[in-house]
Amino acid sequence: MKHCLARLVLLFASSCLIAADRGYPDLYRKTVAALPGTPTALFDTSDPSQLVPLAKEDDALFSIADTADQPFAKAARVDVKRQTHPAWKVQLTTQPSLRPVKKGDVLFIALSVRCVASDAETGGGQLFVTLQQTKTYDTLTSLNASPGKEWMRLYLRAVADRDYPAQNLECVFHLGACKQTLECGGFIAVNLGPGVDLKQLPFTHITYAGQAADAPWRQKALTRIENSRKGDLAVQVVDAEDKPVTNATVHVQMTRHAYQFGTFVENIVLRETGDGKKYRETVKRLFNRVTCPIYWNDWGWQNPETRLRYIAIAQWAKENGFYTRGHNLIWPGWRWMPKEMEALRNNPAELKNAIHAHLSDVATTLRPIGFDTYDVVNEPRSNHDVEDLLGPKETVNWYKLVHTIDPRPALGINEFAIVSGGGDTVKEQDLYMKQIRALLDAGAPLSVIGVQCHMGENLTPPQKVLEILDRLATLKLPIHATEFDIATDDEQTQADYMRDFLIAFFSHPATESITQWGFWEGCHWIPRAALFAKDWRIKPSGQAYIDLVLGAWWTNETHTTDRQGYCRIRAFLGDHTVTVTYPDGHTFTRAIRIAHDGTTLTLKQP
Repeated sequence: MKHCLARLVLLFASSCLIAADRGYPDLYRKTVAALPGTPTALFDTSDPSQLVPLAKEDDALFSIADTADQPFAKAARVDVKRQTHPAWKVQLTTQPSLRPVKKGDVLFIALSVRCVASDAETGGGQLFVTLQQTKTYDTLTSLNASPGKEWMRLYLRAVADRDYPAQNLECVFHLGACKQTLECGGFIAVNLGPGVDLKQLPFTHITYAGQAADAPWRQKALTRIENSRKGDLAVQVVDAEDKPVTNATVHVQMTRHAYQFGTFVENIVLRETGDGKKYRETVKRLFNRVTCPIYWNDWGWQNPETRLRYIAIAQWAKENGFYTRGHNLIWPGWRWMPKEMEALRNNPAELKNAIHAHLSDVATTLRPIGFDTYDVVNEPRSNHDVEDLLGPKETVNWYKLVHTIDPRPALGINEFAIVSGGGDTVKEQDLYMKQIRALLDAGAPLSVIGVQCHMGENLTPPQKVLEILDRLATLKLPIHATEFDIATDDEQTQADYMRDFLIAFFSHPATESITQWGFWEGCHWIPRAALFAKDWRIKPSGQAYIDLVLGAWWTNETHTTDRQGYCRIRAFLGDHTVTVTYPDGHTFTRAIRIAHDGTTLTLKQP
């Protein structure tokens, strides 16, 4: 991203210091002495003038400021002259990492920041800090902070997911979120080596706009939920002679949401172990929708054993009454497809036939199971190797082929960085909407818009989530949150955001589904994002989910009939049981589905 902008002529002088503590030895030694492991310098952080600035000249001014009453004498000062879109168009970047980092090494970064002035409504600053790879910008960890005029200490923690050679990591500050003046200093970055528990390290409490208990957006969203996610149920109770029964007790108990609350499931759902049993029980208790893996790769559908597991997972989901989504039919980049597909890159006709054969195989094999939805194409923005060779019209043919073989499932598309990333994703939204329109205009039977919602610590404010959904809703297709999780160690804010994301997304009338991308730490691609710890302790975020989905949004009401034998209940859309107890003690139960336009039920005493 940084290479698309002209570097400022003003560059900080660099003394090429190697000693990480030369700028503020007391702070460095005190910080490092309190850390576990065997700390070694990750970056040369001795002098803020070594941070590399990047911005257009009209957007920002960079300088060095003296500090007072701080354990560091100098700080990098950034005067952001105007808000930029995206925020990374004004940034500071460290020099690249000094030494190799091994997989499993624990990386720790601390820095101080304050906002001298800001035109944000809160009056505070806004910055995003990310530890990332230098060339691909893949993020190891990040945080979003809103500093005030007093210095605050920020912390980043990460476990290296693979080996990184020297010069392959950097820390980047995105600063253009608003017109503001920020100062950053006291920067310390160390590699603690392997085997360090992240919970032993300091962490930054993160926040997001709209988190406050009295945030105006939330009450509006709850009102929309009341209006759009409920229906009127009128129950009349009569006796054997069709006369109204007064003072009969009517209990309405929800059994299944019409809205789809789901999770991605993995092989553990098939295992006859203690954790496997607990996993199945939890899926059945918390969700009514399951996303099943059907990845097309050498380690996926191409592998006979894996293919049988995929089929077994789908069968389990259907046998247990879940809505099912198959993820995914094609991830059209060489990185994610079988190696033999890339070998056909010089033979487009044979590549096309091979893809059609695969789609036919999967759709035919899984048709008896009865999937409700397929992700036909996954992440086309960054995975377009096949489209580059065969052209965009071929993507349309994939949808048509699958629909011809199995016309029942809704066919979706799935993309990342649309709702996440703080919502600073206008370009990504524009491209995604353009791709969807092109598919629809060409006659593709596309019927679901999927948005991955992998949230890091740059949490998208709920109001921004709603604005993005408003944009996507203009395409007139239902929207699904296909892969939702919240990766942070701040469990309280994680719980707050679970609550607020669910409220915002559920409240939008264009949405149909929210799927957690896993729920148990023992089987989760980002363990700290799970709803349950490895020992099955429910985390605050899991409790927030239950409090809404199985609490506030789960009809469980008791009423008494009036003189005409009626009672009226506002119930959430979905399946319910209605239990009537007559004044003489006689009881019977009826199953009913609550519709948005209202449901009337007459219950007659046998």
